[in-house]
Amino acid sequence: MSLHTAHHSLPSPEQLREQLATAGLRATQQRVAILAALRTLPGHPTAEQVFRQVRPANPTVSLGTVYKALDSFVAAGLLRRVADADGTRRRYDPDCTNHHHLVCQNTQEIIDYCDPQLDRLLQEFFAARGFENFQPHSYSLHITGVRSEA
Repeated sequence: MSLHTAHHSLPSPEQLREQLATAGLRATQQRVAILAALRTLPGHPTAEQVFRQVRPANPTVSLGTVYKALDSFVAAGLLRRVADADGTRRRYDPDCTNHHHLVCQNTQEIIDYCDPQLDRLLQEFFAARGFENFQPHSYSLHITGVRSEA
């Protein structure tokens, strides 16, 4: 079991262009800047946070462009969309590995949570239930609660 706030190494612009190309997306200057912002912002940023990060160096980027880019990144598998505690704001997770999320109702913090034992329990649960015409291949729980001051 592990709780962690992911800190991503900073890829070069060329590496970002390669990630976009590998995902089947055109590597426009705006997309590269948006992807770079996602790799540098802590936690699970909102589109507005990405926009504020990108805008100073890219004044022609609109919030709509950021949303469209983020949606295309999600569709291409470069990001995962995550809801906040009350489900009203979309947040984005650049970590596409299998993991779960603990969401604090007080702070709106989203904490990545990895637990191989929980993953095995979920796999066993679905295997035992034998859902007709459905074979799960990944699991991601979204657990809402309150983080204690420790």
